[in-house]
Parts: sequence; structure tokens; C-alpha cells
Amino acid sequence: MLVPRRRVGFTLIELLVVIAIIAVLIALLLPAVQQAREAARRSTCKNSLKQIGLALHNYEETSRCFPIGMQSGVSRPNWRVPIFPFIDQAPLYKKLDLGQSFLGTALAAPNAVLSKLVLPIYNCPSSLLSDTPTDANNTAGTMAPDYVGIMGAWPDPAGRTTVGSASNYGGMYASNGMLVGNEVRRLRDCVDGTSSTMIVAEQSATVGNADIRSRYYGGFTGISFSGPISNTNPAGADSWSTGSTCVQYGINARTTAAGSDNTYDANTVINSYHPGGIHGLLTDGSIRFLNEKIDFLTLRKICVRDDRQVIGEF
Repeated sequence: MLVPRRRVGFTLIELLVVIAIIAVLIALLLPAVQQAREAARRSTCKNSLKQIGLALHNYEETSRCFPIGMQSGVSRPNWRVPIFPFIDQAPLYKKLDLGQSFLGTALAAPNAVLSKLVLPIYNCPSSLLSDTPTDANNTAGTMAPDYVGIMGAWPDPAGRTTVGSASNYGGMYASNGMLVGNEVRRLRDCVDGTSSTMIVAEQSATVGNADIRSRYYGGFTGISFSGPISNTNPAGADSWSTGSTCVQYGINARTTAAGSDNTYDANTVINSYHPGGIHGLLTDGSIRFLNEKIDFLTLRKICVRDDRQVIGEF
């Protein structure tokens, strides 16, 4: 009598069913994995801003003022450099010569240590942009930080056409924030309250396909004109700045308007690759995630230190 041979293995249909089930499971799990990774990146980003906030406050406690947002003299450093000793970079800071060039095309010999140097605290892990972009205006590949100082906002929420000693010339530049050009701000200058005034914001994504982070001639230089913050060239043709921005557009705005479409412009957009918004550092050192759909007037109020306007929930 013949004994039926026992079948071993899968049929083709069974194999295809198993593969289909595995594919469905992967499709279900992948978004969860991506969300977990983004949550970890957001946490790291938030922690970096927290450390920057502590550094700014330690600097303020030592100097009785916050650092100048941007200094004239073209090659002078912006606010990102003076806080080095307070972000565990004291040895690096001691090597620098603050009186010599920080230009990415002409780093002075003592400052050449910044070439290709990446400081993780200035980096958002969600950013897809190069940490040390090299181009004609940054041949040394000086770091492009993913966080920008806030020099204020325009139009001014209180309707002022001049703010302090500075004429805004259509809003290209402002001095109604906390990290402005050629001037220092103190805690007492934050009239609207430190818990409702932003001092640093994320700027870590593209506008369109362009990287327009505030990093002209590298991420550590200043501004091209002297005196109180102003703009004698409203089109921005001859006046440039690095380190701080005047908020004239919404979060993650897609604009190439004059004043916002180059790395040297004063109205570079605050943005990020985080879904839905950016992290902002308030002057009291706290961090808030600001939704990209936030009312623009509310955003401007947050960026201005002394408009004396009521701010609702944000």
C-alpha cells in the first residue's frame, strides 16, 4: 500500500500571504518608529535651547546685560560667540581674538579654530541642512547655527514707526527685541515680562529650496553698518546682518521677499523641520513650542520686549 508523502514547506499562495502580512505590519510600525525618533530629536533640540538660555542668563549675571546681538565692523562676532564660556567652550573661547576677523572668507589666525568646527549645542538634530556649509562667502566652512537671535518684529505691535533710537525703514531692521545690533539689553529692558518675550528661535529649515539661515560670511560675524540699528538701504543691497532676525513673516513662511531671501538679510524666516512649528527660547529661560499657525500679531508681540500689549495663550 502506498503511503502519502507528507507535504513540506509553503505553497506559493501561502508565502505571498505571509509576505503581505509582514508588509502591513511594517507599514503600521514605521510611522510609530518615525514619530519616536522625531520625539527624541525634538527633546534634544529643546535641551540645546535650554542650555543656550542658561548661558545667556549666566552671561547676563556676569556682565549685567545680555550680549550684543550683532556688532558692526563686519568681522566682529555676534551673540553666539560671547556665551562660549557658558556652554562648556571656555578653552575654545580663550583661543579666539575678538578684535580680529570672524569672516568665513578671512578667519584671523587665532579664529581659524572655528573652521569646520561643529558645536552640537547650536545644532537641531531634525535639520537636514549642512552644519558647515561651504560657499563663496564662507570658504572656511564656519558653522551655520540652527538658532537665531530675535532683534524684534515688524510691524511694531504698538504701532510705533521708530523704536528706541532706531528707525526701522520699513521694518528691515528693528531694535524692539532682546538681541539687537550695536546695543545691549538688560533684564529690566524686558518691560513686557521675560516669560512672554522670545530671545532666540529655531531657524533650521529651508525656504523653498534655499538655505537662508542667518549665516552670511559664516555664523559668527556681525553687521555691516555702525551706530544704532537702522537701515539706510531699505532694499538690503548693501546692509547685511548675521546672528539675529527681525520677524516680519510667520513661522515656516514660504517667502522670497526682499529682506528675507538671502543669508545676509535681516528678516530671515524662523522655521524648522519639526512638524507643525518651532521651538522658541523665552527670556526667562523657558522653552515653548510655537505652532506655525499662531496668529501673526501674537507672534510679533512675543518677539517685542516693550510694546505693552496683552498676549493671550500661545
